[in-house]
Amino acid sequence: MPELDQVCIRIYAALVRAPHSSAEDVGASTGFPPAVVGEHLADLARLRLVVHSVGRWSAADPRVAAHELLDPVEERLRAEHRAAGTALRRVAELRQAFMELDPLHREGRRIASRTGGVEVLIGRDAAGAAMLASALEAAEEMAVMHPPADPGGRVLDQEAAQRDLTVAERGLRLRGLYAHTALPDLELRSHVDRLARLGGEVRTMAAPFAHMVVFDDRVAYLVHRAGDEDGPDGTCTIVTRDPTVVRYLKDLFETAWRDGTPVQADERGYGEALDEVHRMVAELLAEGLKDETAARQMGVSVRSFRRHVAALNSGLGAESRFQAGVEAARSGLLP
Repeated sequence: MPELDQVCIRIYAALVRAPHSSAEDVGASTGFPPAVVGEHLADLARLRLVVHSVGRWSAADPRVAAHELLDPVEERLRAEHRAAGTALRRVAELRQAFMELDPLHREGRRIASRTGGVEVLIGRDAAGAAMLASALEAAEEMAVMHPPADPGGRVLDQEAAQRDLTVAERGLRLRGLYAHTALPDLELRSHVDRLARLGGEVRTMAAPFAHMVVFDDRVAYLVHRAGDEDGPDGTCTIVTRDPTVVRYLKDLFETAWRDGTPVQADERGYGEALDEVHRMVAELLAEGLKDETAARQMGVSVRSFRRHVAALNSGLGAESRFQAGVEAARSGLLP
């Protein structure tokens, strides 16, 4: 719907004073150029405030214009408001019904925790829903260890990224560990920047050994990807609330966190982790692994792995992989 601005009002007033005027007449009486007059006459016509007949323009009754144009809009908005009110009441009723089930759910988890129960969730959807519930219940912290991405796969899982933001926006402590090789990923870098603004912390390490999420030292999730037997997407998640097991997993995370390399907001590339990436490449070369196997272990494509090898050779002044191994040992990259 066009805006009724001061130019429209002046043109309307001119037509009230001089009905059946041409556009040229309106321009002469208002001083507006033809293009401005034409544009605003079209707006007034859409607002039903002027009528056009045989090259002449006249002002219409604004009450009739309001009835024709605005009454249907107002009625539609009122109907939508009534429908929204009904929907909101239904949502409130459902929310109350859900909350009445909460004590039952909590009691079941309390019993499972007391008896050392372990829950197995099949598929990403079940795990995602459970982790989101834990994220909303957490009171202090979420600690996450992300495994290297599959070659060619996405480094940043969108569901996990949204869970990170949910925790950080609640003002809880958030710590995330990624593989060094994830650092060049632009999506991850953008995510790190957002988390940093919310107080989140991210570090990287050579090879995260598990996909693990721990909330408040009270519940831990271990995500395993295998085959079709673990669900339609090959994902199986183990959930434990046993205090001893959760504490053990959290201690593993803390050890990895202390050794991790901090990722700075607004930093790009490998940053401080570049030497560690070169060390990983040198170690994989020393093991004599095929490029495909080494790339898979690093979580990068074969092409990216070979670029890393070329960069390592260049940095060491080596002309072959064998010579790079010798120079890596001499420089301290290899033990």
